[in-house]
Amino acid sequence: MGRMHANEMKRVGFDFVAACDMDPLRMEQAQQDFPGIQTFINVEEMLAQPDIDLVVVITPHNTHARLAEQILRSGKHCILEKPMCIHAEDAHRLVQLAKANGLMLTVFHNRRFDSWYLTVKDLIRQGELGDIYNIEILSGNFSAPRGWWRDSKEISGGALYDWGAHFIDHVLGLIPGKVGSVRGYVQNRVWHEKTNEDQINSIIQFENGAVAHIQISSIDRAGRQIYRIKGTKGDVEITDLKKKALNLYRDIDGQNTLTEVDFLSAQHHRYYENIADHLLNGVELVVKPEEARRVIAIIETTGISAEAGKELRPAFEGE
Repeated sequence: MGRMHANEMKRVGFDFVAACDMDPLRMEQAQQDFPGIQTFINVEEMLAQPDIDLVVVITPHNTHARLAEQILRSGKHCILEKPMCIHAEDAHRLVQLAKANGLMLTVFHNRRFDSWYLTVKDLIRQGELGDIYNIEILSGNFSAPRGWWRDSKEISGGALYDWGAHFIDHVLGLIPGKVGSVRGYVQNRVWHEKTNEDQINSIIQFENGAVAHIQISSIDRAGRQIYRIKGTKGDVEITDLKKKALNLYRDIDGQNTLTEVDFLSAQHHRYYENIADHLLNGVELVVKPEEARRVIAIIETTGISAEAGKELRPAFEGE
């Protein structure tokens, strides 16, 4: 991931000048990949360098808030790999800190530029779907969560903090308006040696009446990646991303008609292009920190709701 981010920064014209990791072997590899850069095993030492303007955090989730705060307090712009952090209060503190210091804070929600998502957004712009009132995103397989820190709830935050962060960001980009409540449901049935949830469901109710259902499962024996988006004029279903096409259902001459729509091309390059345009030319930031904060608030509320057994309103929805 570090190599990918570095190459993307270089592609848009940034000078990639330094890398930092507690593991010296990783810094040896960074020197091989990018000869001439500075390498550090101490973040404070790196942040003291006056020629560094922007720092990207690509570390386990439970370190994001602390590192972002250090970066912002050092006077440098910050990009966080998703998820922004684990707790909504930390996300809010970072938003306020960046604003107070006139610094850019954003999150790598690069999946906004996925081909399927761009295609759905385009159909909405064309008026083909009408008002979106229901979204289902179901993602599952039957395998124990990945090792190292990704199966540890204390470090990762839980099962919803990985792909779930992207899916919730997608939902918030497709349904306008505030979230009224979140209801979470958790299953821990199989992988008892893991602390991440085996399966988590987040039911998101919007104030306008729209509902979204996101499920992340590592105990889904059927295995699936299903997207269903329902609108007042048309519905979309995607059951095979490799097909690079979606099913569009619309009323044509009084008949429910199925049309296959090819995906638009993915545009992942736009993320760092926007970062460059924002920092150098004042162009509006695509992934605003307040938007990333909403994602964290919904994820965190899902887990709290599951424990409490009731619907809860996520923090900061009134702002």
